[in-house]
Amino acid sequence: MQIFVEGSASRDVAPDQITASATFSLKRETYDQALAEGVKSVKEYLQFIEENTDFQASDFKTHAYTIHENFITNHLDAKSFEDLDKKLTKTISDGFTFSQYAFVKFDYDKSKLSQLLVLTSKRPDAPRFHIDFGLKDYEAVRRDLLGDAYNAAKAKAESLANAAGKHLRDCVRVDIDGSSNSYRGGIGAYDMAKSAAYMSDERSVREEIRTIDETFHPDDITVSKSIDCVWETAD
Repeated sequence: MQIFVEGSASRDVAPDQITASATFSLKRETYDQALAEGVKSVKEYLQFIEENTDFQASDFKTHAYTIHENFITNHLDAKSFEDLDKKLTKTISDGFTFSQYAFVKFDYDKSKLSQLLVLTSKRPDAPRFHIDFGLKDYEAVRRDLLGDAYNAAKAKAESLANAAGKHLRDCVRVDIDGSSNSYRGGIGAYDMAKSAAYMSDERSVREEIRTIDETFHPDDITVSKSIDCVWETAD
Protein backbone atom coordinates (compact mmCIF):
# COMPACT_ATOMS: atom_id res chain seq x y z
CA MET A 1 0.00 0.00 0.00
CA GLN A 2 1.21 3.49 -0.81
CA ILE A 3 0.23 6.71 0.93
CA PHE A 4 0.39 10.08 -0.83
CA VAL A 5 0.66 13.07 1.50
CA GLU A 6 1.68 16.71 1.43
CA GLY A 7 3.78 18.28 4.12
CA SER A 8 4.12 22.01 4.60
CA ALA A 9 5.81 24.41 6.96
CA SER A 10 5.89 28.18 7.29
CA ARG A 11 7.78 30.79 9.23
CA ASP A 12 7.43 34.52 9.82
CA VAL A 13 10.73 36.28 9.15
CA ALA A 14 11.68 39.90 9.79
CA PRO A 15 12.58 41.73 6.53
CA ASP A 16 16.23 42.40 5.86
CA GLN A 17 15.98 44.27 2.55
CA ILE A 18 14.17 47.35 1.23
CA THR A 19 13.29 48.00 -2.40
CA ALA A 20 12.32 51.56 -3.26
CA SER A 21 10.74 51.79 -6.71
CA ALA A 22 10.54 55.28 -8.21
CA THR A 23 8.30 56.46 -11.03
CA PHE A 24 9.36 59.68 -12.77
CA SER A 25 6.71 61.32 -14.91
CA LEU A 26 6.14 64.60 -16.74
CA LYS A 27 4.03 65.85 -19.63
CA ARG A 28 5.08 68.17 -22.46
CA GLU A 29 3.61 69.34 -25.75
CA THR A 30 6.06 67.55 -28.06
CA TYR A 31 7.91 64.25 -28.06
CA ASP A 32 11.29 65.97 -28.12
CA GLN A 33 10.42 68.16 -25.13
CA ALA A 34 9.14 65.21 -23.13
CA LEU A 35 12.28 63.21 -23.83
CA ALA A 36 14.80 65.99 -23.18
CA GLU A 37 13.15 67.40 -20.05
CA GLY A 38 12.28 63.95 -18.70
CA VAL A 39 15.88 62.73 -18.93
CA LYS A 40 17.10 66.01 -17.43
CA SER A 41 14.68 65.74 -14.51
CA VAL A 42 15.80 62.20 -13.66
CA LYS A 43 19.46 63.14 -13.94
CA GLU A 44 19.07 66.17 -11.67
CA TYR A 45 17.16 64.18 -9.09
CA LEU A 46 19.78 61.42 -8.96
CA GLN A 47 22.57 64.00 -8.63
CA PHE A 48 20.69 65.63 -5.74
CA ILE A 49 20.28 62.28 -3.97
CA GLU A 50 23.94 61.42 -4.50
CA GLU A 51 25.05 64.76 -3.05
CA ASN A 52 22.80 64.62 0.01
CA THR A 53 22.55 60.96 1.02
CA ASP A 54 24.65 57.81 1.14
CA PHE A 55 23.09 56.61 -2.12
CA GLN A 56 24.94 56.75 -5.42
CA ALA A 57 23.21 57.57 -8.68
CA SER A 58 24.37 54.20 -10.00
CA ASP A 59 22.46 52.46 -7.19
CA PHE A 60 19.21 53.28 -9.01
CA LYS A 61 18.59 50.75 -11.76
CA THR A 62 16.27 51.72 -14.60
CA HIS A 63 14.10 48.84 -15.74
CA ALA A 64 11.88 50.71 -18.21
CA TYR A 65 10.90 54.08 -19.62
CA THR A 66 8.18 55.14 -22.00
CA ILE A 67 7.08 58.17 -23.97
CA HIS A 68 3.51 58.01 -25.19
CA GLU A 69 1.20 60.46 -26.91
CA ASN A 70 -2.00 61.47 -25.14
CA PHE A 71 -5.25 62.02 -26.98
CA ILE A 72 -8.52 63.71 -26.14
CA THR A 73 -11.82 63.34 -27.96
CA ASN A 74 -13.96 66.39 -28.58
CA HIS A 75 -17.64 66.16 -29.41
CA LEU A 76 -18.69 68.30 -32.38
CA ASP A 77 -21.97 70.01 -33.06
CA ALA A 78 -23.89 69.00 -36.13
CA LYS A 79 -23.62 71.47 -38.98
CA SER A 80 -26.20 69.93 -41.30
CA PHE A 81 -29.55 68.18 -41.09
CA GLU A 82 -27.98 64.89 -42.10
CA ASP A 83 -25.61 65.03 -39.10
CA LEU A 84 -28.26 65.60 -36.44
CA ASP A 85 -28.47 61.91 -35.41
CA LYS A 86 -24.75 61.31 -35.67
CA LYS A 87 -22.24 61.40 -32.83
CA LEU A 88 -19.57 63.58 -34.33
CA THR A 89 -16.17 63.50 -32.64
CA LYS A 90 -12.65 64.64 -33.36
CA THR A 91 -9.57 63.16 -31.72
CA ILE A 92 -6.65 65.52 -31.18
CA SER A 93 -3.23 65.23 -29.57
CA ASP A 94 -2.91 66.27 -25.93
CA GLY A 95 0.87 66.19 -25.65
CA PHE A 96 3.36 63.50 -24.66
CA THR A 97 4.03 61.88 -21.29
CA PHE A 98 7.52 60.76 -20.27
CA SER A 99 7.74 58.00 -17.65
CA GLN A 100 10.84 56.30 -16.28
CA TYR A 101 10.78 53.48 -13.76
CA ALA A 102 13.76 52.81 -11.52
CA PHE A 103 14.47 51.02 -8.26
CA VAL A 104 17.12 50.84 -5.58
CA LYS A 105 17.70 47.92 -3.22
CA PHE A 106 19.52 48.21 0.09
CA ASP A 107 19.87 46.44 3.43
CA TYR A 108 16.99 47.02 5.82
CA ASP A 109 17.58 50.39 7.42
CA LYS A 110 14.55 52.52 8.26
CA SER A 111 16.69 55.55 8.98
CA LYS A 112 18.25 55.38 5.54
CA LEU A 113 14.82 54.90 3.97
CA SER A 114 13.41 57.86 5.91
CA GLN A 115 16.29 60.06 4.75
CA LEU A 116 15.63 59.11 1.14
CA LEU A 117 11.91 59.88 1.41
CA VAL A 118 12.26 63.18 3.29
CA LEU A 119 14.97 64.62 1.06
CA THR A 120 13.07 63.50 -2.03
CA SER A 121 10.00 65.37 -0.77
CA LYS A 122 11.98 68.62 -0.97
CA ARG A 123 12.26 68.27 -4.73
CA PRO A 124 9.64 69.93 -6.95
CA ASP A 125 10.07 67.08 -9.43
CA ALA A 126 9.83 64.33 -6.80
CA PRO A 127 9.06 60.87 -8.21
CA ARG A 128 6.35 58.61 -6.90
CA PHE A 129 7.75 55.87 -4.66
CA HIS A 130 6.56 52.37 -3.87
CA ILE A 131 8.33 50.75 -0.94
CA ASP A 132 8.65 46.98 -0.50
CA PHE A 133 10.16 45.15 2.45
CA GLY A 134 11.65 41.78 1.51
CA LEU A 135 14.33 39.18 2.11
CA LYS A 136 17.74 39.13 0.45
CA ASP A 137 17.72 35.32 0.32
CA TYR A 138 14.23 33.97 0.98
CA GLU A 139 15.20 30.77 -0.85
CA ALA A 140 17.62 30.02 1.99
CA VAL A 141 14.75 30.31 4.46
CA ARG A 142 12.61 28.00 2.32
CA ARG A 143 15.39 25.44 2.17
CA ASP A 144 15.64 25.61 5.94
CA LEU A 145 11.94 24.69 6.12
CA LEU A 146 12.42 21.41 4.24
CA GLY A 147 12.99 19.38 7.40
CA ASP A 148 9.83 20.73 9.03
CA ALA A 149 7.80 20.06 5.87
CA TYR A 150 9.15 16.49 5.71
CA ASN A 151 8.28 15.83 9.36
CA ALA A 152 4.78 17.19 8.79
CA ALA A 153 4.33 14.83 5.83
CA LYS A 154 5.60 11.90 7.88
CA ALA A 155 3.19 12.66 10.72
CA LYS A 156 0.27 12.67 8.26
CA ALA A 157 1.43 9.42 6.70
CA GLU A 158 1.75 7.75 10.11
CA SER A 159 -1.78 8.78 11.04
CA LEU A 160 -3.19 7.40 7.80
CA ALA A 161 -1.20 4.17 8.14
CA ASN A 162 -2.44 3.64 11.69
CA ALA A 163 -6.02 4.25 10.60
CA ALA A 164 -5.62 1.59 7.91
CA GLY A 165 -4.00 -0.88 10.30
CA LYS A 166 -0.66 -0.65 8.52
CA HIS A 167 2.91 0.13 9.56
CA LEU A 168 4.68 3.00 7.89
CA ARG A 169 7.84 1.88 6.16
CA ASP A 170 9.85 4.06 3.78
CA CYS A 171 9.36 7.32 1.93
CA VAL A 172 9.98 6.24 -1.67
CA ARG A 173 9.45 9.56 -3.45
CA VAL A 174 9.58 13.25 -2.62
CA ASP A 175 8.50 16.06 -4.93
CA ILE A 176 9.79 19.46 -3.84
CA ASP A 177 8.31 22.82 -4.83
CA GLY A 178 5.09 21.35 -6.13
CA SER A 179 3.13 23.99 -4.29
CA SER A 180 5.69 26.08 -2.48
CA ASN A 181 5.32 29.82 -2.28
CA SER A 182 6.70 32.92 -0.64
CA TYR A 183 5.41 36.35 0.19
CA ARG A 184 7.10 39.72 0.16
CA GLY A 185 5.70 42.51 2.27
CA GLY A 186 5.20 46.08 1.12
CA ILE A 187 3.83 49.36 2.36
CA GLY A 188 2.42 50.56 -0.95
CA ALA A 189 2.89 53.78 -2.81
CA TYR A 190 4.32 56.90 -1.20
CA ASP A 191 3.56 60.03 -3.18
CA MET A 192 6.40 62.46 -2.47
CA ALA A 193 4.79 65.47 -4.11
CA LYS A 194 1.67 65.15 -1.97
CA SER A 195 3.48 64.32 1.26
CA ALA A 196 5.66 67.41 0.95
CA ALA A 197 2.58 69.62 1.11
CA TYR A 198 1.75 68.26 4.55
CA MET A 199 5.20 68.76 6.07
CA SER A 200 5.69 71.84 8.18
CA ASP A 201 8.44 74.18 7.03
CA GLU A 202 9.38 74.82 10.65
CA ARG A 203 10.41 71.25 11.31
CA SER A 204 13.94 70.23 10.61
CA VAL A 205 14.83 67.47 8.18
CA ARG A 206 16.04 65.44 11.13
CA GLU A 207 12.64 65.67 12.83
CA GLU A 208 10.89 64.66 9.63
CA ILE A 209 13.20 61.68 9.24
CA ARG A 210 12.45 60.62 12.81
CA THR A 211 8.71 60.95 12.19
CA ILE A 212 8.82 58.64 9.16
CA ASP A 213 11.16 56.26 10.97
CA GLU A 214 8.60 55.93 13.76
CA THR A 215 5.68 55.56 11.33
CA PHE A 216 6.86 52.65 9.20
CA HIS A 217 6.31 49.28 10.88
CA PRO A 218 6.63 46.54 8.25
CA ASP A 219 5.05 43.16 8.88
CA ASP A 220 7.10 40.03 9.11
CA ILE A 221 7.31 38.09 5.86
CA THR A 222 5.62 34.70 5.79
CA VAL A 223 7.73 32.12 3.97
CA SER A 224 6.32 28.67 3.28
CA LYS A 225 7.54 25.40 1.82
CA SER A 226 5.55 22.37 0.67
CA ILE A 227 6.60 18.89 -0.41
CA ASP A 228 4.70 15.85 -1.74
CA CYS A 229 5.73 12.46 -0.37
CA VAL A 230 4.89 8.88 -1.26
CA TRP A 231 5.22 6.41 1.59
CA GLU A 232 5.09 2.59 1.47
CA THR A 233 3.47 0.60 4.21
CA ALA A 234 3.70 -2.94 5.52
CA ASP A 235 1.18 -5.14 7.31
